[in-house]
Amino acid sequence: FVGRLEGFQFRQDQQAAGQDAKTLKSAAMQALVPHFHLRADKFYNAPDTEIDFTDQGGLMWGEHAVGKLLAGDDPLRPRVSVFVDEEAGVDVTDKVRRRLQHFIDRKINALFEPLMAVKNDEALSGLARGFAFQLVEALGILNRADVADEVKALDQDARSMLRKHGIRFGQFTIFMPLLLKPAPTRLRLLLWSLHAGLDVFPEAPPPGLVTVPVDANAPAGVDLLSGYRNAGERAIRIDMLERLADLLRVQDSRGGFEATADMLSITGMTLEQFANLMEGLGYVAARAEREKQRAEVPVSAPEA
Repeated sequence: FVGRLEGFQFRQDQQAAGQDAKTLKSAAMQALVPHFHLRADKFYNAPDTEIDFTDQGGLMWGEHAVGKLLAGDDPLRPRVSVFVDEEAGVDVTDKVRRRLQHFIDRKINALFEPLMAVKNDEALSGLARGFAFQLVEALGILNRADVADEVKALDQDARSMLRKHGIRFGQFTIFMPLLLKPAPTRLRLLLWSLHAGLDVFPEAPPPGLVTVPVDANAPAGVDLLSGYRNAGERAIRIDMLERLADLLRVQDSRGGFEATADMLSITGMTLEQFANLMEGLGYVAARAEREKQRAEVPVSAPEA
């Protein structure tokens, strides 16, 4: 046993040592050259379903690591670095690199299709185009407070054009609901982490959760990129927050209001957790009890 080929890298048997190891590796690499080419052809023609990216930016072909993602000039256009032995040759290296670049480009175009449509819409002009550019730069999610002036400047025609792309102007967040799904969220965090130059990339929350605990050690902005908004001890999913905002809009915010069953149902919280959430959103929570209604005792008419 000399070693084995993992992806496009030869892993030599660790029992060999010294000059014997060098001799064995040299002989093995010469014998493997045609296998590298055959494997590169197979990889180049493999379907995208056989390739995937990891949460830390690795690129996998089945169980083998074949490369990693690197930051590009544009967050939506990352570069690839390949894991290919030098002895495999330039042709093999280039073929693997091209295949991986095709994979990640197609993956971004597929998962971010609504965002790419906004980016490439030549019909958008003026303020609408400028706002679309900001949304694309933010990978599809904007904190409304950060762009309040820009939103206010948009006229109804501009908003209508943006809404046609599925952009929702929420009370707290401006976002594209389709990009909140697990797959786009996972990719968004990866692309942002690459562009931000992080050493360890944050992972997306488990799918399906309305609220998640706030991670005090997470990089700033990760909650929003994950599709959540920090509020108190927990973060709430931004689409559910907007549903909650719709319920709050009809309440008397100045005079105070009582948490309803619908509010608790949307958030999946207890009354105490909901109070903490509302405080995190800028409300003041106060404990109060309803005044108990005394049951009326029926009075019988006196007998004649």
